[in-house]
Amino acid sequence: MKKILIIFILIFTSCEKDYLDVVPDNIATIDLAFNTRSTAENFLSTCYSYIPEHAHVEQNFSMLAGDEVWYYAENDFYMNNETSFRVAKGMQNSSSPYLNYWEGGRGAPNSLFIALRDCNIFLENLVTVPGLEEEERLRWLDEVKVLKAFYHFWLMQMYGPIPIVESNISVSASAAETNVYRASIDEVVTYLTQLLDEVIEADNIPGLINYVYTEQGRITMPIAKALKAKILMLSASPIFNGNTDFSSLIDNQGNSLVNQSYDPQKWVLAKDALLEAIESAEANGHSLHQFNQQLPIIGGINEQITQELSLRAAITEPFNSEIIWAFSADWTGELQQWCQPRWSADHSALFGYTKKSHAPTLNMAETFYTRNGVPIDEDISWEYGNRFDVVQTPILDADNENYHEFYIENNYATAKLHTFREPRFYSTLGFDGGKWFSLETENINNIPHLNAKSGAPSGKQGFEIYSITGYFAKKLVHYENVISLEGSTIKGYSFPIIRLSDLYLMYAEASNETKAAPDADVYEYIQKVRDRAGLDEGSDLVSTWQMHSSNPSKPTTKDGMREVIHQERMIELALEGHRYWDLRRWKLAGEYFSKPIRGWDIFKPDVEGFYEVENIFYRNYLTKDYLWPISQTELLRNPNLIQNPGW
Repeated sequence: MKKILIIFILIFTSCEKDYLDVVPDNIATIDLAFNTRSTAENFLSTCYSYIPEHAHVEQNFSMLAGDEVWYYAENDFYMNNETSFRVAKGMQNSSSPYLNYWEGGRGAPNSLFIALRDCNIFLENLVTVPGLEEEERLRWLDEVKVLKAFYHFWLMQMYGPIPIVESNISVSASAAETNVYRASIDEVVTYLTQLLDEVIEADNIPGLINYVYTEQGRITMPIAKALKAKILMLSASPIFNGNTDFSSLIDNQGNSLVNQSYDPQKWVLAKDALLEAIESAEANGHSLHQFNQQLPIIGGINEQITQELSLRAAITEPFNSEIIWAFSADWTGELQQWCQPRWSADHSALFGYTKKSHAPTLNMAETFYTRNGVPIDEDISWEYGNRFDVVQTPILDADNENYHEFYIENNYATAKLHTFREPRFYSTLGFDGGKWFSLETENINNIPHLNAKSGAPSGKQGFEIYSITGYFAKKLVHYENVISLEGSTIKGYSFPIIRLSDLYLMYAEASNETKAAPDADVYEYIQKVRDRAGLDEGSDLVSTWQMHSSNPSKPTTKDGMREVIHQERMIELALEGHRYWDLRRWKLAGEYFSKPIRGWDIFKPDVEGFYEVENIFYRNYLTKDYLWPISQTELLRNPNLIQNPGW
């Protein structure tokens, strides 16, 4: 049957007409695909298979196309990524676009319009399957409706206004029928929310997956509601809510594709949808992850390490309660190898497991708060101007305590930037002198640390495989990984697409935008995230700003709270690909992505040389970069399409 399905797809893609929404005339092949429950289930899997792999830096280009992570090369013996990395460098083009999810190719494994076509074929033909229980049929139908919404949403994030693929067009259709138009953002959002409302109201999909090992990634009610909320959030955000930069997006019928008038009601719709999604998730057992395991470590694990593992495991622990959606096929073994640094002879010998090239930028290191829970340039007790100075550990705090005992190696020279930072800094980033807890740790008082200087185990050795910034993506590496000559273990996990903290922070954002000034409703869910991160000293963020910030009233104003929420999202969701989409929808990508990509001087073996800030790359992010280009070939094929501004 697999061979039949492959032939089936090839027939689809070989059609000479516009590929958008065209149905093949090979009815016999379709009949074979739906003649048994088993073959229909295979087709259901095909509909799922188009989900971009979120752990793959090409397919999920949001991980690399912004300013979070940088690589030392586009390709070498071990790696080839000339797509998302070239987008990061400002090399996108309209003649042959990188990550072309419209047509497929240049890093995009498939056209998502083909995905939508296959979803429609499934929806139109499932009724013919003999022996399929009605309850199961209804569930499958609604799962695929949610997938339809997701594929539209992915395309809308990239391209803005897109053709709506409500149903397929016959191969016998005229050219006029196949030359579809781009729908306006408001039309796309209306269609997608109505489609998801059908699913929500029908209530045919489960609230949670009972058989996680076989069904992880299958659509649930919290996923459907969360996706609806994300669509409405995108619609309400500055990129599509009254963005005059897109005033030229008018089709050849005179229709404006992005509403030029700001509509505050869109934030209300997003807020209501987010609350419904949160309530659905919590009712079905989702909660912020807390680590509570005993580990075979001499001395046990203390409060600091437990805190760190709670934050890391929220991403890396399979099936944990915080993850609302993670696709089972999206395995992270290779990504973890690119993130894994070296600190021992075993690691250096097993370089295939320790590629250490997925390098967070200095820009990201500066994003995290101080230990006091406020930005580093606001903390009245933290010397921001001296952040690049070299200091020697241990550094005692006002209570004569060594705050860094389990974060930074003792008697080690490191940057002041690495000291007295919040727990998420130490759980997210590996750095020179920073400790890296894993099951390779035998004694809690002897946690391995990194030495990222040139020639050192974690640093540049030879011409290939090194961190270009001097930082490492600790957050994405499972703590149970063991790299040893006696046998190495990489504990894979499915990369999260949606987790609960994402919804909490979006709700705070939407609620803030609906009010003249923030109130308890705005603070509630951001506080949940900060509490889990160990901030605010058992108090609240408003008190934290009053005590520690040079701008003490910041979270009490709408504009100030907006900045707080933005930074909180960039910290909590760091290295997961959200920052790229967030900065675009906030219309802040031009500000952030035009700053130099920075790191330490990783070519130097000495302390003084290493801790010189290096500008690695300069980019000028332009207005046109907010939307992906449609290829010139596609525009010639369909004269009813118009190009995105600037391309």
